[in-house]
This record gives sequence, C-alpha cells and structure tokens, in this order.
Amino acid sequence: MGALKQDNFSLTGRGDPERFDGNAITPSLFPLLGVQPVAGRGFRDEEDRPDSPPVVMIGEGLWKRRFGGDLSILGQNLVLNGLSYTVVGIAPDSLALLSAGDLWTPLTIDRTKELRLQHLILAYGRMKPGIGVEQAQAAMDTVSHRLGLQYPEIRDWGVHLQSFRDLLVPAPLRTALVVLMGAVVLVLLIASANVANLLLSRAASRRKEIAVRIAVGAGRARLLRQLFTESLALSVAGGAAGLAVAWWAVRLIGAWLPPKLLPVQTIPVDSTVLLFSLAITVASGLLFGLMPAWQASRTDLAGVLKEGGRGSSGGARPFLRNALVAGELAVATMLLIGAGLLLESLLRLQNVRLGFQPQGLLTFQLSPPPGKYPDAARSVEFYRQLVDRLRTLPGVSGAAISSGLPFGAGLYSRTPMAPVGPSQLQPGDALAIDWRTVSPGYFRAMQVPLLEGRLFTDADNLTAPPVAIVSQETARQFWGTANPLGRVMRVIGSGKEYTVIGVVGDVRTLTLNDEPGPAMYYCAWYRVWPTMDVAVRAAGNPLAALAGVRRRVHELDSEMPLAEVRSMDEWISANAAQPRLNAWLVAVFAAVALALAAIGVYGVLSYSVDQRTREIGLRMAMGAGRAGVLRLVVREGMLVAAAGIGAGLVGALAVSRVLASLLYGVAERDPATFAGVAVALAVTALAACAAPAWRASKVDPMIALRCE
Repeated sequence: MGALKQDNFSLTGRGDPERFDGNAITPSLFPLLGVQPVAGRGFRDEEDRPDSPPVVMIGEGLWKRRFGGDLSILGQNLVLNGLSYTVVGIAPDSLALLSAGDLWTPLTIDRTKELRLQHLILAYGRMKPGIGVEQAQAAMDTVSHRLGLQYPEIRDWGVHLQSFRDLLVPAPLRTALVVLMGAVVLVLLIASANVANLLLSRAASRRKEIAVRIAVGAGRARLLRQLFTESLALSVAGGAAGLAVAWWAVRLIGAWLPPKLLPVQTIPVDSTVLLFSLAITVASGLLFGLMPAWQASRTDLAGVLKEGGRGSSGGARPFLRNALVAGELAVATMLLIGAGLLLESLLRLQNVRLGFQPQGLLTFQLSPPPGKYPDAARSVEFYRQLVDRLRTLPGVSGAAISSGLPFGAGLYSRTPMAPVGPSQLQPGDALAIDWRTVSPGYFRAMQVPLLEGRLFTDADNLTAPPVAIVSQETARQFWGTANPLGRVMRVIGSGKEYTVIGVVGDVRTLTLNDEPGPAMYYCAWYRVWPTMDVAVRAAGNPLAALAGVRRRVHELDSEMPLAEVRSMDEWISANAAQPRLNAWLVAVFAAVALALAAIGVYGVLSYSVDQRTREIGLRMAMGAGRAGVLRLVVREGMLVAAAGIGAGLVGALAVSRVLASLLYGVAERDPATFAGVAVALAVTALAACAAPAWRASKVDPMIALRCE
C-alpha cells in the first residue's frame, strides 16, 4: 500500500519566489509502483516521521527546466514554505500519470492528532491475482462499515475504489476518445471507398490493355500482383502524406489545448504510431484494392477485343461504384449529424447561466508558508490586510478570498450536513453539501445575488456565533418554501452547528454541464486554508491590474509567490476545452467526409458520362433535348445520394446513444439537426452532380457518333 496527498510549495531564496505543485507520499509508494528515481534515491521508511529532517525529491521536468539537469543539486538545500529541505533524488516524469507535481516530500502523519476526518489523502494498492475491483470494493465496504461503528464521525464517508485505468482515463474522456476514434475510422472508410472507386474506374478504362496482356500470355496471378502493387503504392503514398499532416496537427493541437486536459503531457508521433499507421495503410490498400483487381483480372477476353476502342460501363461495375458512393454519403451523414449535435451542445454550454459575472475577474492563489505563518490567526490577518489593500487599487471595485473559486484550482469538498429542527429531509438523513470559506465582500466581488438575509461582515469571526450562508438550492432541499433564515445546520462528524444568515443565488462551480447543487459558505475569518484563491474585480481587461495586485501582495510579504494567475474567462474557457475539442475534431472529420463524399459523387457521374458519351449522343440525335439529358444525369446521381443519405440517417439513429453523455441541452436525436444535415447533404450532392450533368448536356451528337 502507498498513499499520496496533493500539496504545493513556495520556493524562496533562489531568485523570484515561485510556487510549485507537489505531492506528499509515503515511502512505500515508489516501490509499489515499481518506479526508480532518475538520480539519487527515494524516501526511506523513517523519513515520514514528524521529527525527521525534511527531505524532497525534484521532478524530472523541474530539474531540467529550473536547474539545467545539474546533478550537483543533489544534497543541496531548498527553502520550501519557509523550511529548509535537502534534495535527495530526482523523480521521473512518468509519475505525472499518477499526480501532476514538481516536488515530492514524505507524507508525515502525526498519530497524536485527530485525523479521522482527513479526506484529502489518496491510497494506492496492488490487488492480489484473480481479485477484481468489485470484490475488493465489497471487502472495503465491510471494513468501512466496521470503522463507522467504531468512529461515528466517519460513518457516512465510505471508501470508493477505482482502477488505475479509470483514474488515468475517466469515463467522459474514454467516451470522447471512442467517438473520435469512430470518426477517424469512418473518414478512413470514405477515403478508402473513394480509392476503390478510382481503381474500379481505372480498371474499366484499362480493360482492353488487360485483355491484350492476357492474350499474349500473362497469367491472372501476375495481373493481380501488378494491380495490388499499384493500390499499395497509392495507399503508402497517401499514408506518408497523412503522417506528415499528423505530425504537424499533433503539435498544433498540443499548443492549443490547455494544460492538464489530457492525462499525459505530450502525445508523441513515435514508433508505435508509425507502425500502426503502416499496418492500417497496407491493410487499406489490400482490402480496397481487392475488388478492383479481381474484377480487372476476370476480363472477358473475346468480348473486350470485339468491342475494339468502344467504352463500356462494364455490367455490374456501375452498381458497385454507386454502392460505394452511397456508402460514403451514409458515413458522411452520420459524421455530420454527430458534429452538429456536439457543436449545438457546445454553443449551449457557452451560454449557460453561471450564477456570477465572470467578466472583469482576475484570480490567483496564495499559500502563506507555515514557517512564517505558523497559526491560522496570522494567515487570517495577512488576508485581511491584503483584501483591504487590493480594494484601494485604481479601477478595482471588489476583492475577496475563497477556498475555491468556481472553475478554478482551489479546494472543492463536500460535507454531510443535517438540519436541526423541522425540514424536508427524513429524521436522521443528511445532505452532502459543497462548501466554501469566503471573506466578506466575496459575493459582491463575484456578483452573486443576495436573495434573503445578509452577507458576511468583518464581525463574523471566531469571537462571534458561527453563521453560514446557503445557496438557493440548499434552502429548497432542506426547508422547501419555508423561511431558511435563523435555521441551524449541523456538520455530521464534528457536530458543529451554524446558523443561516443569508441565501444567495446558485452558482455553477466545477463544470459547465453540471446543474448547481446545494452549496454552503463559511466566513473566512473563522479559518483559512493553506492555499486560498483571491478574486479581484477590475474595470476593463482584468490582467491589466496584475502589476498593481502583485505590488500590493509583495508590500505585505516580498517572498509570497502568486500562482495560477488567470482571468475567470480563461478558467471557463479551459473548463469547456474538452467539449470544444470533441466538437471541433468531429466537425473537421465531418467536413473532410463531406468533401470526399462530394468528390465521390462527382467522380462516379463524370466517369459515367464519359462511358455513355455514344449513348447520350444517340439520344440527342433521336430528339432528346439538353434539359432531358441534364435531368437524366442528375436523377442518376440524386438516386444514389438519396439512398446514401437515407442509410446514414438510420445509422445515426442507431449510434446516437454513444454521444448522449457528451451532449448538454440537446437530444441525441434532435430532429432539427437530422433534417438540417439531410438537406445540406442533398444540396452538396446536387452541386456535385451539376458539372457532369452540364457536360453531358453539351455533348455534340455528330462527334459522339462519328466512330460508329
């Protein structure tokens, strides 16, 4: 077993103060994971004791970035959070899969202190062979129940087990990857169908050449080898071009994505990708070159040589080519519907009601080092002075602190709460409530509306009765339509009670697509956390106020680093990054599919017109008008398009359930999207039919029949 607790460290004494994310771990974690330091050593068993000398491991990335990869850093001291730590090793970058961080320290647990309510530590273990997650969860449920009987304050916490695979690739990301992989496969099918159509048309135009080869003694096996070689050469050339585009696209997407969106830092185009691409390229070339090669090798020798130079449509081949084009349109329909649904969902996400006003908000984090601020009173006084100074900055209309801002990187936690007295809940029931500790002025700075009661003031501190402000959803779930003011809430476990003094509007906090749940706010002058978020409302561009804000912070503490400096708009944009990436990638694939399908329709009709030139000339010589020829060709193309679009709509209905978990505010079978895509594809197919039909209507009967 091993354990990990996410932490952060302020580095001072080496240039400008800087804050780094880090992790406190048990010495047993590295051996459990089978991880070895890049250099130096890991932690020893005795180094997790409270009285052990402080030691630290530096992450490989920070070691190269900040210290130039110099091994002489081993054994040196770093001042972290005001304490001197000895560098004992370099931790490998692979640990980022477990938890992002640049610094690693031993997890010190003082058993003389009450830690049963500590729920910020993650435990890791390796299951015995043959034991699944379900069996392990059942065993842990039994242990958790027994502990709850022994320690009632943790009765409702429980234990949740998760496989490392699910931790690394959570269900929403896994669904998104499946959708994107499906889109890639569908585009590959369309491209391959286009190549197969091209090869079929080419084989039909080479029927006389192949017949002559057979007549002079060429065997069918030799012809098949030649035709397969041609299709493989074509697919390998396309694959090489695709790899070049992929190399460029991966770097472009990597620079575009916000940090920490994916579980890995980089997505390399490595040997594995190259081998996979080579296998797909060769398989596609062989599979979609099979039918054209087989058709060409079965050429009717006598029939073709009797035809002389006259073209022919080749019997069953037009049907095969039309079927391939219809399949392309069906796949394009499915992709376009998926892209339409995802884009509509993205638009709705970007217009959801947040419950606060994000424009004009500058946010950052501060972590007063324990060595300089050893108790809560000093930290509270620091933040009191800071908030007062920030409010005096020109252009600043509000400033406040919080243990976690909406969509930010702060502390997000839920606590089981139970109402004292009459309520909507059954006696003995509790409600897990999302809580924050905020300073007076927070709701004004965030522009969260006060619905009832009053807001916090500086008088709400440790010397005053404990009070809380609840969200509208909390009041509704606890007391329905009754007046919540003056009601009392009890924290399950600690037994602390808080009197409700105000009700504020609901606020989305974690993701844009989750409806606001019950929330509760404590006054920060009771207690602040080791890391607090600061929100500053400024006129105009909030980042323009950063210089003044930094100056005010350093007036109070010149060694205090500002971390996670962003505008609130940036946080919201980063929160929408995953659905935005899904929508735009599928939209790009759908656009490529649409273009390929249009090219397929155009190619088949163009080839058909070329092969039927004599027939068209004969029709016109017998009195058919140009409009009739135009309708003939367009009808042929639109029948193929209708069949493909119809099949695509049916297919989209069948697979739309896969997209359901990725959508917000739009049904997976949205009629408007389905109808819009069908009309758009029909118009595209009509446009692709126009040029071949127009060329057919311009055929000169005399020239077309001259060879007869």
